[in-house]
Amino acid sequence: MEENYYNILWIDDEHETFTATKGRAKRNGINLISFKSLNGGMSELERNYPFYDGVLLDAKFFENEDDVKDSEDTDFVHRAKEQILQLKKKFVIFVLTAQAEAYEDKTFNKAFTKVYKKGSDEEIERLFNDIKQAAASQEDTQLRHTYKRVFDVCTEKYIGEYAGQDILKLLKVDNESNVNDHFNAIRKIVEDLFSAFNKFNLLPSEFVNPNVALNQSSIFLAGKAQYDTTDSIYKQHTHQEGTHLPQQIANYLRNILSVTQSGSHRSNIDEHVRTLKTPYLFKSVFYQLIDVLVWFKMYVDSSPMTSNWVKSEINTEEKGEESKNLIRGKVINIHPQKGFAFFEPDAIGNNVFIPPHLVTQNNLQDKMPIQAEIEEYTDTRTEEQKNRVKRVVIA
Repeated sequence: MEENYYNILWIDDEHETFTATKGRAKRNGINLISFKSLNGGMSELERNYPFYDGVLLDAKFFENEDDVKDSEDTDFVHRAKEQILQLKKKFVIFVLTAQAEAYEDKTFNKAFTKVYKKGSDEEIERLFNDIKQAAASQEDTQLRHTYKRVFDVCTEKYIGEYAGQDILKLLKVDNESNVNDHFNAIRKIVEDLFSAFNKFNLLPSEFVNPNVALNQSSIFLAGKAQYDTTDSIYKQHTHQEGTHLPQQIANYLRNILSVTQSGSHRSNIDEHVRTLKTPYLFKSVFYQLIDVLVWFKMYVDSSPMTSNWVKSEINTEEKGEESKNLIRGKVINIHPQKGFAFFEPDAIGNNVFIPPHLVTQNNLQDKMPIQAEIEEYTDTRTEEQKNRVKRVVIA
């Protein structure tokens, strides 16, 4: 049986020097995600608190990540506690410190009841045991461990951490209220899934940029010919045999989309939910989606054939129109882990985000001259209007 891991947010201005402690924590099933400062750690916790199982603080640390030595202050640990208490999720706060004035101070120990001494093997062992005991009682933690194979897909490598937060909320639903919101959350997770298919070069970029084409993506991945669409961009692509979805997965996706998408057919779905007043339709499509996600990780981990499609040529007039939209510039700031980059135009203008799939597909390198087509799109999770690179031509 796989060991469960607990994700603990750790704020300590000297955490980079404690590699042995991090390694020991990992051997004890604890993943320490570390920050130097109040603002760095709390910004992350406030954004992604469902992901975390506990909080570990030093007694003194920086206010900001780029602060310099000797600007540490014990005031920041109290401010961190105040902010943690405002979160929707409740955490047991642990303090690991070498500060004798904090460790031995009665006032400090009234504010923080779980205080442990750095440099003591016995104290570190007791800390790790207490962290796991407290974390294991968290409802979110129990769900993430029960559905571990599902949450293993909800990382930046696969479909993203936002999808994991949505799944956590959906797992807690036990009645029919807000069913439309639940259906919309499922649809957004499917969008994340199709974007991940594209990230792994299993779905052409045209199907997810500027927006995810849900029906067309599902049809293409199943190996079907595109139909009922006036947009020739989808009909141009033919999915070759060898990477079509398994029939059961294709059936799942077709059923999920038929229930969760808005449109004329939703009136029947809404009427059904209002009449029965049960959560079972929602749960049935949700659990089908969970099955799809578990399959997806297994599939991409097996290193399937990529870019397994052919695309018919567009005519000369269309090509000429496309070239008008290209801007000259260069690639900058390629992220070594997440794979995205930015486009710096030669002319005056802001740098523009280059999605990871374009960096990979075009083998982009820092300072490489390129031509880029820029598009405006709506972030489906924040509803913000943003710009990104849609297409790259090597200059």
